[in-house]
Amino acid sequence: MERDHPEVADEDGLLRITPVDAGGAVVVAAAGEVDLATGPKLRAAVAELLGRPVPVPVVIDLTEVNFLGSTGIAVLVDAHWEAAQLHVPLKIVVTRDGPVHRTLRTTGVDHHLSLHHDVGAALRDIDTS
Repeated sequence: MERDHPEVADEDGLLRITPVDAGGAVVVAAAGEVDLATGPKLRAAVAELLGRPVPVPVVIDLTEVNFLGSTGIAVLVDAHWEAAQLHVPLKIVVTRDGPVHRTLRTTGVDHHLSLHHDVGAALRDIDTS
């Protein structure tokens, strides 16, 4: 995978977003906290990819995210909806039983998103979609 996009960090360093080209998809790797203050950064990174004249499949890698607040959940649900409307694959990678996975499972959102436990599996799922 090649990093073809600039890394984006918020002012406080609470969230780092690194888009990486992965063949026919882009992996948006996030690290830190996704909450009210930082959620808009993740939303903007995904929206930029889905808003292209020819949208690209997106994998949101949250394995390095240690906190996902309600704003982060809304960002994921909105991105899932937008991708579905555009018929563009969107996969989300979480650490099995990690903080993001537990949050999504507790809220019941996990059943509505395409979750994977590693980037490779998410990319393979895009290839078979």
